[in-house]
Amino acid sequence: MRRLFGLLLLLPLLAGCFVHGPQRIRWDEGAEDAFRVPLPVPTDASGGWALVIRRLGVIGQGRVAARVDENGEVLWRTKLPARFALTGRPGQVHAVVSPSETPLTLIGAAVPGRLPFIATLDPLTGRFAELAYPPVRTPGELRYVTVTWTSGTRVAVAATCLPASSCTLTAWNADTGQVRWKHRTRGPAVFATPCGQDGEERRGADPYWRRCDPLVFAADGRLVTLRGDEDRLRSWPVELPGGDIAQVMPTLYRILVVTAPHGPGCRAQAAAYDLESETAAPVWQRTFTWDQPQAAVHEGCRRDPSIPLFVGSHLTLPDSAGALVGDDYDGTFFLRLKPGEYPVTYGSAVLAYRADGSHRDPRPAPSTAPRRRPPELVPTAHEVGEGVWYVPGEGRRGEISAVDVYGEITWRRTVGGPPFFLGNRLVYAHGSSLVAIRAAD
Repeated sequence: MRRLFGLLLLLPLLAGCFVHGPQRIRWDEGAEDAFRVPLPVPTDASGGWALVIRRLGVIGQGRVAARVDENGEVLWRTKLPARFALTGRPGQVHAVVSPSETPLTLIGAAVPGRLPFIATLDPLTGRFAELAYPPVRTPGELRYVTVTWTSGTRVAVAATCLPASSCTLTAWNADTGQVRWKHRTRGPAVFATPCGQDGEERRGADPYWRRCDPLVFAADGRLVTLRGDEDRLRSWPVELPGGDIAQVMPTLYRILVVTAPHGPGCRAQAAAYDLESETAAPVWQRTFTWDQPQAAVHEGCRRDPSIPLFVGSHLTLPDSAGALVGDDYDGTFFLRLKPGEYPVTYGSAVLAYRADGSHRDPRPAPSTAPRRRPPELVPTAHEVGEGVWYVPGEGRRGEISAVDVYGEITWRRTVGGPPFFLGNRLVYAHGSSLVAIRAAD
């Protein structure tokens, strides 16, 4: 019943995406140039930007941020101080972490003995404002930084951790610098990546199935959360799986805990806990043998921590007997791939890829059903809008492909980096130019 309620809440959001986004554009007949203007913001090594707000046309990289409109006009261009350079590392220093678009909250570097500096950037005007001097930093490595809102106050939370030892969390008013509370763990803590800041949208994860609590972590045999608009930590004791915890992942109704593979058999465990009842026992748990065929390793277990365990809305456990694809809510796995295969998004389903690039559809749809993902696309291809796919290449080079409703590629174009939609324009950097194309009339 709770899942049905969650789906009902999401329907207006999903409907808005399909009505107002680039999904309505038809690319069957090719595309034409909309504009080509001097590049207002230099790109990174891949030809993209650390900051992209598609709806507003805001881009940022390094010490420069700018906003462009649908005709290529630069509405503003702001140079940032060095300690607020945008480097695309959300949740860490030099990053943008914002609970809302206006204004954006920037996490900057820190001076010795202090926690990171916080600033704001107004995406509508480009106005930059540095906030209060941050509080004193406790000893240890900076492991986590995020920003949330509590009763109309912008609150920053940071965690510093000693090696294989305790972590100290400090929350402070970002506008005044005043410390609001501190919390120290007795042992190591594993933090969940702040919601919407892990780049998984580009890797096929479905953001609608994520729970956006500002802070979730496991420590001292407990799960701890800082929920939206609350100014206190909530924690409860749980029966954590044995072994070193590798990942903590909050979903809509669960917190998933996954252990790192260990031993010659690369055994790992996944356990799910109910966020609402806060009971100690996991709702479900599963033991598996960790093996990711697409992970490049020289020794030990085949594991790449950057590969997400969610494909679309499906949890995937990379088991050596074949990847398990299923439901994080009740731990039901409805599909097991063949050994050596890994899942890639395919609309609401998945394709089974192998390390050599070959693939198959493990659950073929009826021949009359429209296809969305062309079979010739490589695993790294991702959809940037309905009917447009991007395949990254080496350096500042990639390829966009337009796909019709039958899953056939109608045209391709080489581009200088990852594109994004601005209105009905597909925008990307190419050399020293900012280029936009649109569907031909």
